[in-house]
Amino acid sequence: MSVYKYEQPSKWIDWIADRWRQMRRNLGVGGFSMAVAIATHTLFPLLRWMQQRQIGRGKTIWLDDMPGPSPTQTFEHLPFVPANLTPNPGIVRKKARHMKVDYPTTTYPFAYREPPISGNTINGLGEVAPRRADHVFFGDSYRRAWGKLDWYFQVMEPTAIHRIIVRMFWQDRRRVGPVATRVATPANPTDAAEYIKEFAQQSGAALVGITHLTEDLCYRDFSPCFKYAIAIAIPMNRDEMLYTPSDRSNREIMLTYLDVNRVAIEVAEHIRSLGYPAQASTNLAPDSSVEVLHVPVAIKAGLGQLGKHGSMITAEHGANVRLATVLTDLPLAIDQPRDIGVDDFCANCRICETNCPPHAIFPTKQMVRGVERWYVNFDKCAPYFAETRGCGICIEVCPWSEPERGLKIMKTLIERRNVTA
Repeated sequence: MSVYKYEQPSKWIDWIADRWRQMRRNLGVGGFSMAVAIATHTLFPLLRWMQQRQIGRGKTIWLDDMPGPSPTQTFEHLPFVPANLTPNPGIVRKKARHMKVDYPTTTYPFAYREPPISGNTINGLGEVAPRRADHVFFGDSYRRAWGKLDWYFQVMEPTAIHRIIVRMFWQDRRRVGPVATRVATPANPTDAAEYIKEFAQQSGAALVGITHLTEDLCYRDFSPCFKYAIAIAIPMNRDEMLYTPSDRSNREIMLTYLDVNRVAIEVAEHIRSLGYPAQASTNLAPDSSVEVLHVPVAIKAGLGQLGKHGSMITAEHGANVRLATVLTDLPLAIDQPRDIGVDDFCANCRICETNCPPHAIFPTKQMVRGVERWYVNFDKCAPYFAETRGCGICIEVCPWSEPERGLKIMKTLIERRNVTA
């Protein structure tokens, strides 16, 4: 994939070349955003009407036959195991009392004639040897192996959501850019880190952490050509998210993505103004969403720990956050991973498991690309996610996500651990 790493210009001809390259990119992003904006009010409503009409007639939507890009992604390094989208059997539990809407059923109006390679195979479930991750689904390219399900998901999104996506695309034109000719930074990495964190928080970040950018934090088709990664988290409106899964909660998710992307872009712009290369790795934009794995970056940067539901849990906001990352060469003091007791808690908690309609959450840790970790069955989760337009049940029923409860849980768990040590 394309990597836009603008170095500090060494002479005026480089400065002109950088500006020319940025102008060309802006024109491309602007044209793409305009095309998506037009499709939002023409093509997508028509396709959505056609699909809804077919659903209303009780006909199956065969994903293989849907109009749109055809998958071309191949995995020569992996065995072909066909995906099984059938939900796992399990006890049907009434929704958690604090959730505001009933959970949709796991009866889907779509199916594959020829299922793609299992998402669990792509993710490396059961593999004992380490390897870098491959992108599977959501916000990248409809030509990925699961692109037809992603296409269905995007087609069925309401126009209001598409408008937010257009805003994301347009905003993303600023995620990369030329580097200032003058270097003006704090005297040492510790001061620089404090300065950048303060800037990010003033821009709207709730949590900020810094780590070294290593290959294991990057997707397989992205080269880690920067030295540091700055993880940024912003919480979603809890009251709105209690309506998940619904158009109301989906709108809140997308608005938070828009906001956390904005903060990452502003931080990257500011670092470039100081004379160092930096770019924002955001969400959903085609040329940025397959650079780094935001959750592992944030965990390594000390923002939280991986929960049983496959999302990061923070002490301050639980799993009710969205993430973005800034990549840079600005020398920064790094943060250490943070143990807040999530493993102790998740080992004995089953709330997300029993509230997950397709029963996609494993009760125990699994071996994934050489690391034993919490894992969610992709083949069971993705279809429900697509049909509900972005399910977030597991992160909202999580006790850590209840306001002000996470810090209390952390304190209790750490104290208990110290007593038994």
